[in-house]
Amino acid sequence: MTTTDQKKKVSLLIIIHLALMALMVIGTIGAMVHFIIDSINASATGFSNQANAFMMLVILAMLIVGILYLVKGYMKQAAVYYKLFLILNVAVCVLTIIIDLCFYRVNIWMIIISVLNACKIIILLLMAFGKDLGEKKTWTIFYMLLTADGLKLILAIINMLGIGFDFSFAGYVTALISDGTIGLAIRGKYENKKMRGRT
Repeated sequence: MTTTDQKKKVSLLIIIHLALMALMVIGTIGAMVHFIIDSINASATGFSNQANAFMMLVILAMLIVGILYLVKGYMKQAAVYYKLFLILNVAVCVLTIIIDLCFYRVNIWMIIISVLNACKIIILLLMAFGKDLGEKKTWTIFYMLLTADGLKLILAIINMLGIGFDFSFAGYVTALISDGTIGLAIRGKYENKKMRGRT
Protein backbone atom coordinates (compact mmCIF):
# COMPACT_ATOMS: atom_id res chain seq x y z
CA MET A 1 0.00 0.00 0.00
CA THR A 2 1.42 3.40 -0.98
CA THR A 3 1.67 6.37 1.36
CA THR A 4 -1.15 8.09 -0.55
CA ASP A 5 -3.40 5.03 -0.12
CA GLN A 6 -2.57 4.90 3.58
CA LYS A 7 -3.46 8.58 3.99
CA LYS A 8 -6.78 8.04 2.17
CA LYS A 9 -7.55 5.05 4.41
CA VAL A 10 -6.79 7.04 7.58
CA SER A 11 -8.81 10.03 6.34
CA LEU A 12 -11.81 7.78 5.64
CA LEU A 13 -11.43 6.21 9.10
CA ILE A 14 -11.42 9.65 10.72
CA ILE A 15 -14.49 10.75 8.74
CA ILE A 16 -16.41 7.62 9.80
CA HIS A 17 -15.31 8.12 13.41
CA LEU A 18 -16.33 11.79 13.35
CA ALA A 19 -19.75 10.76 12.02
CA LEU A 20 -20.14 8.28 14.92
CA MET A 21 -19.11 10.95 17.41
CA ALA A 22 -21.62 13.39 15.89
CA LEU A 23 -24.35 10.76 16.29
CA MET A 24 -23.34 10.25 19.93
CA VAL A 25 -23.51 14.03 20.48
CA ILE A 26 -27.14 13.91 19.34
CA GLY A 27 -27.83 10.81 21.46
CA THR A 28 -26.17 12.37 24.51
CA ILE A 29 -28.21 15.56 24.15
CA GLY A 30 -31.34 13.40 23.93
CA ALA A 31 -30.39 11.45 27.07
CA MET A 32 -29.55 14.67 28.92
CA VAL A 33 -32.95 16.17 28.04
CA HIS A 34 -34.60 12.94 29.21
CA PHE A 35 -32.87 13.11 32.60
CA ILE A 36 -33.64 16.83 32.99
CA ILE A 37 -37.34 16.25 32.30
CA ASP A 38 -37.43 13.33 34.74
CA SER A 39 -35.63 15.37 37.41
CA ILE A 40 -38.45 17.93 37.31
CA ASN A 41 -40.76 15.30 38.79
CA ALA A 42 -40.61 15.50 42.57
CA SER A 43 -39.56 12.01 43.56
CA ALA A 44 -36.86 10.13 45.41
CA THR A 45 -34.98 9.63 42.13
CA GLY A 46 -34.91 13.35 41.34
CA PHE A 47 -31.30 13.86 42.41
CA SER A 48 -30.28 10.69 40.56
CA ASN A 49 -31.67 12.16 37.34
CA GLN A 50 -29.90 15.47 37.98
CA ALA A 51 -26.61 13.61 38.51
CA ASN A 52 -27.13 11.65 35.29
CA ALA A 53 -27.99 14.86 33.40
CA PHE A 54 -24.75 16.43 34.66
CA MET A 55 -22.78 13.35 33.57
CA MET A 56 -24.35 13.59 30.11
CA LEU A 57 -23.23 17.24 29.99
CA VAL A 58 -19.64 16.17 30.77
CA ILE A 59 -19.87 13.41 28.13
CA LEU A 60 -21.14 16.01 25.64
CA ALA A 61 -18.17 18.27 26.42
CA MET A 62 -15.80 15.31 26.03
CA LEU A 63 -17.26 14.42 22.62
CA ILE A 64 -17.04 18.01 21.38
CA VAL A 65 -13.41 18.33 22.52
CA GLY A 66 -12.64 14.98 20.84
CA ILE A 67 -14.19 16.18 17.59
CA LEU A 68 -12.18 19.42 17.76
CA TYR A 69 -8.99 17.40 18.31
CA LEU A 70 -9.59 15.19 15.28
CA VAL A 71 -10.55 18.15 13.10
CA LYS A 72 -7.39 20.01 14.16
CA GLY A 73 -5.27 16.99 13.26
CA TYR A 74 -2.38 15.42 15.15
CA MET A 75 -0.30 18.59 15.34
CA LYS A 76 1.30 19.78 18.59
CA GLN A 77 -1.15 22.70 18.68
CA ALA A 78 -3.98 20.18 19.11
CA ALA A 79 -2.28 18.44 22.07
CA VAL A 80 -4.19 20.58 24.57
CA TYR A 81 -7.48 19.25 23.15
CA TYR A 82 -6.26 15.67 23.52
CA LYS A 83 -5.21 16.17 27.14
CA LEU A 84 -8.52 17.88 27.94
CA PHE A 85 -10.32 15.00 26.22
CA LEU A 86 -8.54 12.49 28.48
CA ILE A 87 -9.28 14.57 31.62
CA LEU A 88 -12.98 14.79 30.73
CA ASN A 89 -12.90 11.03 30.16
CA VAL A 90 -11.58 10.62 33.71
CA ALA A 91 -14.36 12.88 35.01
CA VAL A 92 -16.95 10.69 33.26
CA CYS A 93 -15.48 7.59 34.91
CA VAL A 94 -15.56 9.21 38.37
CA LEU A 95 -19.16 10.35 37.90
CA THR A 96 -20.15 6.89 36.63
CA ILE A 97 -18.72 5.24 39.75
CA ILE A 98 -20.50 7.70 42.06
CA ILE A 99 -23.85 7.41 40.26
CA ASP A 100 -23.74 3.62 39.92
CA LEU A 101 -22.88 3.02 43.56
CA CYS A 102 -24.99 5.78 45.13
CA PHE A 103 -28.15 6.03 43.04
CA TYR A 104 -28.75 2.54 41.68
CA ARG A 105 -29.43 -0.84 43.24
CA VAL A 106 -25.90 -2.15 43.70
CA ASN A 107 -25.27 -5.68 42.48
CA ILE A 108 -22.23 -7.69 41.46
CA TRP A 109 -22.33 -6.33 37.89
CA MET A 110 -22.32 -2.71 39.08
CA ILE A 111 -19.40 -3.43 41.42
CA ILE A 112 -17.35 -5.03 38.63
CA ILE A 113 -18.15 -2.10 36.31
CA SER A 114 -17.00 0.33 39.02
CA VAL A 115 -13.73 -1.59 39.47
CA LEU A 116 -13.17 -1.49 35.69
CA ASN A 117 -13.87 2.26 35.75
CA ALA A 118 -11.30 2.70 38.53
CA CYS A 119 -8.74 0.81 36.42
CA LYS A 120 -9.66 2.97 33.43
CA ILE A 121 -9.07 6.15 35.47
CA ILE A 122 -5.51 5.01 36.23
CA ILE A 123 -4.86 4.21 32.54
CA LEU A 124 -6.27 7.55 31.35
CA LEU A 125 -4.24 9.53 33.88
CA LEU A 126 -1.14 7.63 32.79
CA MET A 127 -1.89 8.56 29.18
CA ALA A 128 -2.58 12.21 30.05
CA PHE A 129 0.31 12.91 32.42
CA GLY A 130 2.75 10.00 32.17
CA LYS A 131 5.92 9.99 30.10
CA ASP A 132 6.00 8.51 26.63
CA LEU A 133 6.34 4.74 27.09
CA GLY A 134 7.05 4.08 23.45
CA GLU A 135 4.76 2.81 20.72
CA LYS A 136 4.54 -0.86 21.76
CA LYS A 137 3.75 -0.21 25.44
CA THR A 138 1.34 2.62 24.58
CA TRP A 139 -0.64 0.31 22.29
CA THR A 140 -0.65 -2.37 25.02
CA ILE A 141 -2.13 0.13 27.49
CA PHE A 142 -4.68 1.18 24.86
CA TYR A 143 -5.81 -2.43 24.33
CA MET A 144 -6.22 -2.78 28.11
CA LEU A 145 -8.44 0.32 28.01
CA LEU A 146 -10.45 -1.08 25.09
CA THR A 147 -10.88 -4.42 26.86
CA ALA A 148 -12.11 -2.71 30.04
CA ASP A 149 -14.72 -0.70 28.11
CA GLY A 150 -15.79 -3.76 26.11
CA LEU A 151 -16.34 -5.72 29.34
CA LYS A 152 -18.25 -2.77 30.84
CA LEU A 153 -20.63 -2.71 27.88
CA ILE A 154 -21.27 -6.47 28.13
CA LEU A 155 -21.86 -6.24 31.90
CA ALA A 156 -24.16 -3.23 31.41
CA ILE A 157 -26.25 -5.23 28.93
CA ILE A 158 -26.42 -8.18 31.37
CA ASN A 159 -27.45 -5.79 34.15
CA MET A 160 -30.17 -4.22 31.99
CA LEU A 161 -31.67 -7.66 31.36
CA GLY A 162 -32.62 -7.58 35.03
CA ILE A 163 -33.57 -3.94 35.56
CA GLY A 164 -34.72 -2.84 32.09
CA PHE A 165 -33.33 -0.25 29.66
CA ASP A 166 -31.43 2.67 31.15
CA PHE A 167 -30.49 5.82 29.21
CA SER A 168 -27.09 5.82 30.95
CA PHE A 169 -26.34 2.90 28.60
CA ALA A 170 -25.38 5.63 26.09
CA GLY A 171 -22.40 6.37 28.32
CA TYR A 172 -21.00 2.86 27.86
CA VAL A 173 -21.35 3.06 24.07
CA THR A 174 -19.71 6.50 24.10
CA ALA A 175 -16.80 5.06 26.08
CA LEU A 176 -15.97 2.68 23.24
CA ILE A 177 -16.25 5.47 20.69
CA SER A 178 -13.97 7.66 22.81
CA ASP A 179 -11.49 4.77 22.82
CA GLY A 180 -11.51 5.03 19.04
CA THR A 181 -10.48 8.68 19.36
CA ILE A 182 -7.60 7.67 21.63
CA GLY A 183 -6.56 4.94 19.18
CA LEU A 184 -6.52 7.43 16.30
CA ALA A 185 -4.49 9.83 18.44
CA ILE A 186 -1.89 7.17 19.24
CA ARG A 187 -1.67 6.14 15.60
CA GLY A 188 -1.30 9.75 14.46
CA LYS A 189 1.32 10.51 17.11
CA TYR A 190 3.67 7.67 16.17
CA GLU A 191 3.14 8.04 12.44
CA ASN A 192 4.18 11.70 12.75
CA LYS A 193 7.27 10.64 14.70
CA LYS A 194 8.21 8.12 12.01
CA MET A 195 7.77 10.78 9.33
CA ARG A 196 10.17 13.01 11.25
CA GLY A 197 12.64 10.11 11.57
CA ARG A 198 12.07 9.58 15.31
CA THR A 199 11.33 6.32 17.13
